[in-house]
Amino acid sequence: MELTKTAEVVLKKRYLLKDDKGNVIETPEQMLWRVANAIAKAEEKYGNDVKKIAKRFFDMMDKQLFMPNSPTLMNAGTELNQLSACFVIPVEDSIDGIFKALWDMAKVQKSGGGTGFAFSKLRPKGDIVKSTMGVASGPVSFMKIFDAATEQIKQGGKRRGANMGVLNVHHPDIEEFITAKWEEGVLRNFNISVAVTDAFMEALKNNSEYEQINPRTGEVVRRVPARKIFNLMVEGAWRNGEPGIVFIDTINRNNPTPHVGMIDATNPCVTADTWVMTSEGARQVKDLVGKSFTAVVNGQSWQSDERGFFSTGVKKVYRLKTKEGFELRLTANHPVLRAKKITRYKIETEWIKACELKPGDKIVLNNHRDYGEWSGKYSYEEGYLIGLSLGDGAIKSDKVILSSWGNNRGAKVKVAYSFATNLPHRRDFRGWIGIKGRNRYRLSMGYLRKLACELGLKPGHKTITEEMEKASSEFYRGLLRGLFDADGCVIGDRKRVSVRLAQSDLQMLKAVQRMLLRLGIYSKIYTGRRKACKVLPDGKGGLKEYRIKPQHELVISNDSILLFYERVGFSDDKMEKLRKLIESYKRRPNRDRFIATVEEVILEGEEEVYDVSIPGINAFDANGFIVHNCGEQPLLPYESCNLGSINVSKFFKNGEIDWEWLKEIVWLAVRFLDDVIDVNSYPLPEIEKMTLANRKIGLGIMGFADLLFKMKIPYDSEEGIEIAEKLMSFIQEESHKASQALAEERGVFPNWKGSVWEKKGIKMRNATTTTIAPTGTISIIAGCSSGIEPIYALAFKRTNILDGEEFFEINPIFEETLRQLNLYDEELIARVAEEGSIQDIPEIPDEIKRIFKCALDIAPEWHVRMQAAFQKYTDNAVSKTINMPNKATRKDVEKAFLLAYELGCKGITVYRDGSREEQVLKTKKTEKKEFRPIKPTGYIEPRPRPKITTGRTIETRTGCGALYVTINEDEYGIAEVFVQLGKSGGCAASQTEAIGRLLSVALRSWVNPEALIRQLKGIRCPSIGFDNGEIITSCADGVAKVLEKYLKGEYKRIKVAVEGIKPLTEFVEGESEAHKTKLIGGVCPECGNVLEYGEGCMTCKMCGFTRCG
Repeated sequence: MELTKTAEVVLKKRYLLKDDKGNVIETPEQMLWRVANAIAKAEEKYGNDVKKIAKRFFDMMDKQLFMPNSPTLMNAGTELNQLSACFVIPVEDSIDGIFKALWDMAKVQKSGGGTGFAFSKLRPKGDIVKSTMGVASGPVSFMKIFDAATEQIKQGGKRRGANMGVLNVHHPDIEEFITAKWEEGVLRNFNISVAVTDAFMEALKNNSEYEQINPRTGEVVRRVPARKIFNLMVEGAWRNGEPGIVFIDTINRNNPTPHVGMIDATNPCVTADTWVMTSEGARQVKDLVGKSFTAVVNGQSWQSDERGFFSTGVKKVYRLKTKEGFELRLTANHPVLRAKKITRYKIETEWIKACELKPGDKIVLNNHRDYGEWSGKYSYEEGYLIGLSLGDGAIKSDKVILSSWGNNRGAKVKVAYSFATNLPHRRDFRGWIGIKGRNRYRLSMGYLRKLACELGLKPGHKTITEEMEKASSEFYRGLLRGLFDADGCVIGDRKRVSVRLAQSDLQMLKAVQRMLLRLGIYSKIYTGRRKACKVLPDGKGGLKEYRIKPQHELVISNDSILLFYERVGFSDDKMEKLRKLIESYKRRPNRDRFIATVEEVILEGEEEVYDVSIPGINAFDANGFIVHNCGEQPLLPYESCNLGSINVSKFFKNGEIDWEWLKEIVWLAVRFLDDVIDVNSYPLPEIEKMTLANRKIGLGIMGFADLLFKMKIPYDSEEGIEIAEKLMSFIQEESHKASQALAEERGVFPNWKGSVWEKKGIKMRNATTTTIAPTGTISIIAGCSSGIEPIYALAFKRTNILDGEEFFEINPIFEETLRQLNLYDEELIARVAEEGSIQDIPEIPDEIKRIFKCALDIAPEWHVRMQAAFQKYTDNAVSKTINMPNKATRKDVEKAFLLAYELGCKGITVYRDGSREEQVLKTKKTEKKEFRPIKPTGYIEPRPRPKITTGRTIETRTGCGALYVTINEDEYGIAEVFVQLGKSGGCAASQTEAIGRLLSVALRSWVNPEALIRQLKGIRCPSIGFDNGEIITSCADGVAKVLEKYLKGEYKRIKVAVEGIKPLTEFVEGESEAHKTKLIGGVCPECGNVLEYGEGCMTCKMCGFTRCG
């Protein structure tokens, strides 16, 4: 493996194994063999030649064609063996859930992984906490706890902790979240992004308001102008690159396993009385709390987790009503399955929150036609007699009486008699008995009274009860037949046939509708036939006009008629009529589409609600609707990313890309990454379960800028965009083919059933195969440009931290080009290193300038277009920074955000050069902020120090030991500060003494103490300390915090009478907006070389130090 000096340093410092004393004990080649052998062990279970495949893996890495993510290089073949780069940890809205996430984060980061969190479920600041009758502090306050914990955890001893924090734009605390990092030093270990929805972007486009919703209750807290929030995001990104934006609906539209979970959803919940279809029949949520069960969704069985349904608290509940009669009570943020597009042959669906539904939207219902039967209590015969009694019966205190009128002694009466004699009855049971003079017949049974009581029926109360809905499928068929025999009818002719059931009890009709749906029979309810008079039997053999209650009608039509005929039917002449009409059809009736039309979603009040987890389908049947279960975060809860990148610059040979060679490496890399999943040691069992279920891998690229240099194609050109699309589409297609081949060899990923891939009929080993990931240090090892980023600078002046040697590091392709043109000399390289770019160097030809552009030479639009070009052919996200020059305006940032959304990017991160106090890699193009000092009339001399001062000495703890800060006052205020660092001497002692002296001079020169505190607070050194639970990031930070507390009166201050010289009425500010940038920034804390900002992180290209956030 050919290594640059920098790569050698990075490997020795970060990757190569060391003994207990820190001595390197392996060579780069041995490292690669360690990795290759460890990953190839997975091939044993598939009966392949491990040594042969390990050699192929080694060659691929040794030739720098492919590199896996850093944890794989560091840990493969070691006792730790944690090989994944990043993990998603769910954060639930409870103190237990929050600190479970914190514990999980610690375990992951200890093993060498990065962590991502969606904090959108947490209730907003000021919301009630019923368990303590207090108020919530909100997501940002808890993020600070996560940040502090990360500060103390160094990932695997080699990688520093890094977090991604996401908050949905609809969260009420979104303004606090966006502005959280405007103060330097806050959430230092977090990159933050706002999850922006299509609804928000639409409101922005229309210059209208959007809703901010309390995730605990689903209640709209306020409506806010979208422009106001968007401007805050733009301002933050312009100030210091944060927040980024995640276009969450775009991500969900491309989610390959929507049945497993929606990304960044908040807790969906339903009420305790919701009916859920299970393998044992219908059950209410209240029956399934704490009990594992098998859910039936669209006729297929899915096992819940061991918790069953669980309470998620008291929340606002809404009623979703449809025109067809189906109803459901749920929280506002509960996703239901909407039909996005309905064609003759298929229905395209999407998840949508209940609060976002509009009248007329089409909701998908469960189709259980293929499910068949389920066992349970009660028989077909019992069901029939109960159904008949609901229509033509009366429940007495000692028996149930069935009635029949007229001279009808036909099938219905015979069936009822037959079923009754098969049930327990008295010896003197005589069946149907005529009522003298009334032309009426009665059948009475004591057993039916007992059965009716078991089923929840009472005298004067005839309806379908909960116990009836929980009964067996045989009971269902019997009950429905008896009810339709009593009150049903067949209407129509050869062209249009329907079966109808009329009732004044609407809730009873809705129960019938649910029961029919579970049997695969679709129906509609038409409500509101007014009160009227109707001629009915008078019980004496004649007819009489009666006033009747408002009537409602359930109607079955289309091909559900056929299923009704087969599974329910009638027992009298109505069955014959239905048979003849069905036989008269010249073609099969129209298909029922199992769709319901939204009528309204209305608030009902507050009550306890419940959720459930159904792994594999992540949905359940709720009152017939297909609804989502537990909310998910990106990736999904406990998913991990297993990443690797191909160095595409290596594949340019003889003036073109060697596509066949590239294909070979793509296939081998996919096999490598799939093997990683099998041999990985996961930090948490939940992570192992989810990762193995989806088997997501992320194959990406690096060296793209180098490839364009070799091809002599400018990054900011249509040719460059075209190459990006051609290259990534090829890798995407071939990685999919490779995954399909592995599926044939090893089987599909466990969550394949129900995925987008199953719907397409494509067997895949991996749910996703491509990602453009950050490649900070692995691109150094591979000796190429990072990811898909343009080169930041063509030459640097480096200092080797191992031997102190200074040298120029030059892009090798640029160097070769200069030598070919006889332009190379040390003086020119020094100028390039100084400038960072060649655009203003006249000796370099324009054609070379056109090709060798650096990040800041490229307009933001081209950065966004390049990201979009790669996103077009990437399964997962594309990591890229939209670099902007210091002079870029807020309008430039806004344009970049809007263009990214328009072009289909899944997210965007903007960085304006020089905008952070911790300034990263600087070139001459990094413009200094304008500084306009107040013109002094003369220099201010410090007031003399009095011979006697009074004050206090305060001890604080730092990472370097105990720090003693003495604050003395004169009659005008603080006059001096002495700083002493424990027993330390040498450099540390002299620096702390210098801080005290400079503070003293500034304070006696009337500089505002608060300005001095702002300058010192947040300065960091590698050693962090804690003082009574407060983080002290350096000695300077410790001094600042002591001063701040002193001024706030937290330490007892000495009062001195103010007499004598009149003090100045205004402080001279010790800083201006122009001078907020610390000049000490941009230096690697470990080796002293410059830091480079890209892909959301600061990276030292000399030693590999990385910090994100």
